[in-house]
Amino acid sequence: MKLKVTAIAVALAFPMLANAQSSAQMQGEIDALKAQIKELRALIKAPDAEVDALPPVDPEEFNRIKGKVEAADDVQNVNGMKALRISGGIDPVFIWNQAKNSSGFSFGNNTTTPAATSYDDSMFGVAYLDLQKEMEGGTKFHLTLMPTKSAGGAFAASTNGSIIQEASASIPLDGSSTRLMVGQMPDVSGYEAWYPTYVGENNISSNVMYPTYATNFVTHNLLWDFTGAYFYTGVGLDLVRGPWETKLFLANVNASRGDTKLALGGTGQSNNNTGFIYNAAYTQEEFWGVEFTGYFLPNMPTPSGAAGNVTSFEIDGNYTRGTVNGNLQFTLGTQHNGAYSTDANGNLQDSRWYGMSLLLSERLNTRWSVATRLDYLNNQANGGGIFTLNSANAGTSGVGDAVNGFGPDANDPSGQTGTNRAALALSTTYHVTQNASLRAEVRRDFASTAAFYDYNTGNMVSANNVVALQALVNF
Repeated sequence: MKLKVTAIAVALAFPMLANAQSSAQMQGEIDALKAQIKELRALIKAPDAEVDALPPVDPEEFNRIKGKVEAADDVQNVNGMKALRISGGIDPVFIWNQAKNSSGFSFGNNTTTPAATSYDDSMFGVAYLDLQKEMEGGTKFHLTLMPTKSAGGAFAASTNGSIIQEASASIPLDGSSTRLMVGQMPDVSGYEAWYPTYVGENNISSNVMYPTYATNFVTHNLLWDFTGAYFYTGVGLDLVRGPWETKLFLANVNASRGDTKLALGGTGQSNNNTGFIYNAAYTQEEFWGVEFTGYFLPNMPTPSGAAGNVTSFEIDGNYTRGTVNGNLQFTLGTQHNGAYSTDANGNLQDSRWYGMSLLLSERLNTRWSVATRLDYLNNQANGGGIFTLNSANAGTSGVGDAVNGFGPDANDPSGQTGTNRAALALSTTYHVTQNASLRAEVRRDFASTAAFYDYNTGNMVSANNVVALQALVNF
């Protein structure tokens, strides 16, 4: 290939004229410059016959360009910009809830009041900033800040309203196949992502931004809201073996420290709540993948204000072919002494739950996508109860969660019949630009008993409707 030296010099020098570049852009241009320098070196070292056929390379010009490339590389290293990725976004929401007789905007509010965990006040309406950096030697650092609505912020009693969504490090122990994880990490269970980043979870090696998001709805499914943990604080192992990636954690769950409720003078209380979490994912296949997650969590709060061990397991899978995507999840679990109702002798009882969630979505074209989701959660045993619920939202009975539609059936004098829940949601997303989209969702929630408190009439009802509009802006 015959090249003119002047043209090569201009092509090499031109990218350096841009002053305001992202780390990813700068890194790409540096890589391109290095490749072209390699080509020049190859020309210099070419056989005499080929060299004679090419115009001479000016050594002074070559060294000048080489010096620019090395200087740019040094600047990235000194400024800490090499292998650094910064992203962020906001998703203001307007939401209407029929039973609560409420409508208005939801953005950056604190989820701890007034309804704690709530399907209409879950992980949406957030602002986040995500920083990821891979250092020499392969150590990865990940910091995600999300004021008021972070995973830690949902538990103000133990975190003081922390803005940390994730603050973790992944340290290679045996290459990239065995890593030590430390810090605070959001829960890994289920198919739904925490918040609407670009495709999938944010990661340092992927930045596929268009045309879809990690989420398809404004709200989350019933299993995400009510059967999973929020975050872990502790240590873990990340093991990659062939097509399987396995993560094992020893951590406080939903707490940055385990003994925040220590009472002076108290006896017989246990403040040992380090849990064990395991997660395994199979992602080798082109069109489908599967993962499962299990918990053993000691001394987790119960709806009645006591504490009991939680054992839970979930399995979920995905199938994507062309523009069509499907997700399916099954969950079951139990908590010792976790039921709302006591037995005939006044003794605490165990709670049990199981459920499923099915999501189907399709990208109609580069602008429009649609999705539907169906959830079912059985919580009938012993009056109901799940470790994520509480009695702060109790209705007229003083027991249960009348905002979210859980608790004993008022028509059962024994109080032993809990409420089963279901939800059907439809959504559509319009991609305005590569970095901005608009989304609408219509959702209807069902309960097997009159478990929702209707603020319009003061009565208990068995169904409720929610409409949500969302604007998504990410970079």
